[in-house]
Amino acid sequence: MMLVPEFCRMRCPECYTNFPAEVLRDTGSGGLLESDLCYRAGNIFVYPFLVVVCPACRFAGYFAEFEFLGEFPRYSEYHPLKRVMGEFLKDQRRLYPGSEKYRLAASAARRRGAPAMQLAHLHLRGSWCARQEKNLEAERHHQEEAVRYFRKAAAEGLSGIEAAFVAYLIGELCRRLGRFTEALEAFAEVEEGALPQWLRPGFADMRERARHKDGTPQILPQT
Repeated sequence: MMLVPEFCRMRCPECYTNFPAEVLRDTGSGGLLESDLCYRAGNIFVYPFLVVVCPACRFAGYFAEFEFLGEFPRYSEYHPLKRVMGEFLKDQRRLYPGSEKYRLAASAARRRGAPAMQLAHLHLRGSWCARQEKNLEAERHHQEEAVRYFRKAAAEGLSGIEAAFVAYLIGELCRRLGRFTEALEAFAEVEEGALPQWLRPGFADMRERARHKDGTPQILPQT
């Protein structure tokens, strides 16, 4: 499926600035799932387009947290507004790549007292963006923060499939970070029967890779 970012006007909920933004409302279908549950489908890496940053106050969050003011019309390539807004969006992509968007979104969520699970998932998605950007430092930062908040969420009490997913993600992120002892300890906490059937072969594979001190990114087998 061809995914095309939506070119629209948004209003910041913090400073009420109106500004143009690019958003996507879908992650596509028929793609591949990486072992840290990063889903890739379609013609574009979608995750940077799920978060918006206000250019005035730098508040960041999922696009649903901003007021949607409507789509821009489809201007001709020769229209002056097309060129001006194109340059603005190019600058925004340079200033706020996906990994930075999710760092800012996590900071904003933390200030608002968001639950640990929400913060963990923001950092997890930030690590996916950093990997796409080939920014190893940012990827490790987001992975470490995701592990920290997933552990905090687990300590607050989880059960069933949610507990199994979180333990798996802690193990997988520790494996990616080269912290193989911690990875194996987390994988040992996974109740395999609580995982969905599609994840069980991948879980067994990642656990075996951790035993052999293999921290390389992997694609989950399709079932």
